Formats: sequence, structure tokens, C-alpha cells
Amino acid sequence: MLVSEETTFTLTLNSQLRDAFIAEAAAEGLTTSQVAEALIRQYLAQCQQARDEEALFQQMVEEGRASMRAGIGISNEQVEAESAAWCAALLRQP
Repeated sequence: MLVSEETTFTLTLNSQLRDAFIAEAAAEGLTTSQVAEALIRQYLAQCQQARDEEALFQQMVEEGRASMRAGIGISNEQVEAESAAWCAALLRQP
């Protein structure tokens, strides 16, 4: 059985923001602790997603560099030319 550990988290807010937060949480039938915990979980998930996306991007960059070193990639000039041709073709479509 998992035991939930709880701790106190003190947050300093201006009084208007605090009052609005309490009122909105109460209007939804939630405690401020429940809302704050959900917000913190959402923030942590966003941070993790950003780290995952950055790691994937770095992996893709390294794979691209490795393919260029192996002589199986295409040059930046070729990419630019193909991209310009693709964009021009799209602009010509009715």
C-alpha cells in the first residue's frame, strides 16, 4: 500500500490574486491545495515534455551530422533549392 506523504508549501501572493484563486477553486468545488497540486503536476509535465523534445531534436541533429560525415546526406544548398522549388509550386496552385 502506498503511503501519501504530504508537506506544507508556503506561497506568497498579493491579496487580490489569493482571493481570486480561493474563490475560483471553491466555485469548482476544489480546495486550493488540489488546484495547486494539479497546476504543479501540469508544470512538471510541460517541463518534462520540453526536455524530451529537446533531446529528440538533439538526437535528430546528431543523426543528420553523422549522415553528412558518412557522405549519405544532402547539402544545405540542395535543401534550400528543393525547399524553394516546393514553395514556388505551392504558390502556383489555385
